[in-house]
Amino acid sequence: MRKNPESVEGFFGVHAGDYAKSQSHAQGADLIALVAALKTRPTDTALDVATGTGFTAIALANGVKHVVGIDVTNEMLGEARKLASAKGLSNVEFVIGDALRMKFASSAFDIVTTRRATHHFQDVPKFLHEASRVLKPGGRLGVVDMSPPEGAEAFSNKIEKLRDASHVEAFTPNRWKSMVTEASFQIRSLQVLGEHISFKRWLYPVELGGVEEASVRSAWREVGPEVRRLLRAEANGDIKGWTKSRIVLVAFK
Repeated sequence: MRKNPESVEGFFGVHAGDYAKSQSHAQGADLIALVAALKTRPTDTALDVATGTGFTAIALANGVKHVVGIDVTNEMLGEARKLASAKGLSNVEFVIGDALRMKFASSAFDIVTTRRATHHFQDVPKFLHEASRVLKPGGRLGVVDMSPPEGAEAFSNKIEKLRDASHVEAFTPNRWKSMVTEASFQIRSLQVLGEHISFKRWLYPVELGGVEEASVRSAWREVGPEVRRLLRAEANGDIKGWTKSRIVLVAFK
């Protein structure tokens, strides 16, 4: 059956190979910061939720006993298995799994992570509840995702959805603090990393010249100066690039 191109499976099924080649996903500063903040131990078991092509799970595998990566898209998991095999890793596995309905026993993991994915989740508080359930007492939750500044979140979500219709919502740092605290986690560390990104790089893996590019450029032309200031937009007539912010949050159960 043909997948809906506006669904997560549809979008990432088509672009799985492109994400497997993304240096930003493979070696981004947010990945380095996340692994450092988690303080992994050789006895830890970890679950990477919405693992995509597996970069986070693979990074964790170097410091823990075992990692399971779950994702809803078979094509992404196929790329993850190739990458892990190329590195000779035997302590990481990739399986189909849903962030909101995890098929794991309670208190099964020392670490649960999700990176650059929660903006696709239909119900982030439900994910946090599931993460808490599968974590052992004292376990660590690690979250990385785009996190627009206060005052720019509506516009940021608008253009993300114009680029990729499977986008749901990205949250500000303060909203993340509230949701994680309400889920009974204790926040240990929270960083916001900014990266100046060109329009072409932001659009990837969507190609230039399509309706997505035209729609986003039109949105930028219409947005007011305050949002442009908050996002540190670079424009000389048309938009050239802006600063994309990502939250790196680690919390204890």
